[in-house]
Amino acid sequence: MKRIPMFEEMYDLQSAADATGREFWFNNVVFSYQWWLLVVVTIISYMVWWKIVDRRRLFEIITYGLLVTLLSGLLDAIGVEMDAWDYKYDLIPLLDVFIVYDIAVLPVSYMVIYQYFPKWQPFIIAHIILALVFAFGAEPLLMRLDIYQMMQWKHIYSVPGYFFLAIFLRWVMGRLIKKNQSL
Repeated sequence: MKRIPMFEEMYDLQSAADATGREFWFNNVVFSYQWWLLVVVTIISYMVWWKIVDRRRLFEIITYGLLVTLLSGLLDAIGVEMDAWDYKYDLIPLLDVFIVYDIAVLPVSYMVIYQYFPKWQPFIIAHIILALVFAFGAEPLLMRLDIYQMMQWKHIYSVPGYFFLAIFLRWVMGRLIKKNQSL
């Protein structure tokens, strides 16, 4: 096999960075007040969601939430990789994404709106409000808590991302439901 020195050098640097990240997590993150806050937010998000979810539409709502998780995780990973933002604190040290946001806060918030606003206009209005709350409320709070750092990003850039993620995935769900009903 042909050796590619630059690839091997990149691998070694990435491996060293990963080891340093895990060491930082074990020495500074786990059991810190920020870590406990993330644990509590994750658990409470799903406890509240489970109490209010429409069990007759459980499969549909969970499917929507899983699509939110998948796409938000991908977009988050791209943002971290492109050095737009980064996270000092997270539940586990294995991924470069903000797991609490990507698997709990965003999907649960989006699933609640998806459930309670079945018509397009109220759905859009609710997601405009949510996008503004996340961009100008949650993100600055996470920065004050030293969990989230913006590198080459501004809060206003997040608004269309939060909004269009919800709109696109609702459109996808509508297409999937329509396709399923025509079978």
